[in-house]
Amino acid sequence: MRRVVLRQLAIAAVIAVIAVIIGGKPAGVSSILAALCFIVPNAIFVLFFYLGIRGTGPANLVLFAVIEFAKIVLTIGCVCLVFLAYKDINWIAFTVSFVISFKSYIFLLSKLKS
Repeated sequence: MRRVVLRQLAIAAVIAVIAVIIGGKPAGVSSILAALCFIVPNAIFVLFFYLGIRGTGPANLVLFAVIEFAKIVLTIGCVCLVFLAYKDINWIAFTVSFVISFKSYIFLLSKLKS
């Protein structure tokens, strides 16, 4: 799981460089912020996953569900905070970076299991 988050950071850096080349500094900043809106909650989820969920059973399943819900709420909160705080947002770069970060998470998890 830690490798997934580190690889997501690498993908986010590549996307940001491409966004800077295509759209300038505002596109690069928007791209990084979008990726961080998804990667930071994932990193926190991985941290809690390793700290709290060691065994099996109903209590751990409930903890997993609570942490997953918190991750979703934190992601939505990060996106709202970016929209409120960063006025020079490039919507295309933000959306593309967010979607690629999300899809890379799914792709990297599937590669991790195989």
